[in-house]
Amino acid sequence: MCLGGVHGNEPAGIHAARRVLDTLSERRIPIRGRMVGVIGNIEALKQGVRHVDVDFNRIWLADRITRLNGTHAASPQSAEDREQIDLLSTLHKVFDEANDEVFVLDMHTMSADGSPFALFGDTLPNRRFAAGLSAPLILGLEEHIDGVVLDYVNSLGHVTVGVEGGRHDDPRSIDFIEAIVWLALLSAQMIREEDAPEVAKARAILAESSRELPPVVEVRYRHPIVEGDGFQMKPGYRNFQAVRAGEVLAHDNNGPIRCPEDGFILLPFYQGLGNDGFFIGREVKVGWLRVSSVLRRMRLDALVHWLPGVSRHPTMKDNLVINQSRAKWYALEIFHLLGFRKRRVEGDRLIVGRRKPHLASGRRS
Repeated sequence: MCLGGVHGNEPAGIHAARRVLDTLSERRIPIRGRMVGVIGNIEALKQGVRHVDVDFNRIWLADRITRLNGTHAASPQSAEDREQIDLLSTLHKVFDEANDEVFVLDMHTMSADGSPFALFGDTLPNRRFAAGLSAPLILGLEEHIDGVVLDYVNSLGHVTVGVEGGRHDDPRSIDFIEAIVWLALLSAQMIREEDAPEVAKARAILAESSRELPPVVEVRYRHPIVEGDGFQMKPGYRNFQAVRAGEVLAHDNNGPIRCPEDGFILLPFYQGLGNDGFFIGREVKVGWLRVSSVLRRMRLDALVHWLPGVSRHPTMKDNLVINQSRAKWYALEIFHLLGFRKRRVEGDRLIVGRRKPHLASGRRS
């Protein structure tokens, strides 16, 4: 599934998916399975705005979805209520019809210049899917923002990856996302490279765009924007630009906003709507990912609650409570290695949860 237009000012993914669908049809490229294109926030797309009432990629929360599936479905309160009810119906229709694994690619663009990249919740199936896209991989973004559509889809057990294809108004963004879609079809084992010369071209385009970039980056910090705070990003920042601790990145009503640590800036905010000022990430060595894969296959995650200062959450399945004053030697990175993500901080307690395991059906079409 290629999902585009979740933000209404980001139509590039829709155009890219249509190109691929047209080529598959016109050239009768053999495909194993089914490729489906789905449009996200249709009303925002008509208006050419990021969203109408609320950010459509921040509202995919369990309690809200339960409410929309109940009595509230008959009387939606906002444009995004109506869009979410419709998209939920479409998503589940596709999922229910699937007779094999489902791979979902959520396609976005950015307000700043920069090369395309892929981001995902760090499960091993998501990681394997993303690794075939020939783009830098971003880990940990889902720990800093809640309610994204891919988090909901991943919670259902499907394989998910998001992509940022380039600047909103850059025509190359459509080319970049189209290249990613071709490689996603290959990564999902739906097409063979020998049947589609577009795959080699796609790999070359994306390899060139990321030639000098770190292959894996972990998000360490998010600067939130609050309505009325007067946030203004300093002009000229690009995605993956190196920044230094203490560097002034932006200003708001309280004065200059400085970079918290050395790293790379991601998704600097240069648009009218949104609540993410910028993110700061740091490079992760590829060898670290190999170690985490081995540890997860050994199921060491099932034993970590025996560590001093670590206990199972009393009510939330697959969640752990870490007493940070007792378990000060257990950095969050250790739990990342084992497949946990940070949920929230409560005083000196850190709540981490196991990422949803993949639920492959095992049936083949």
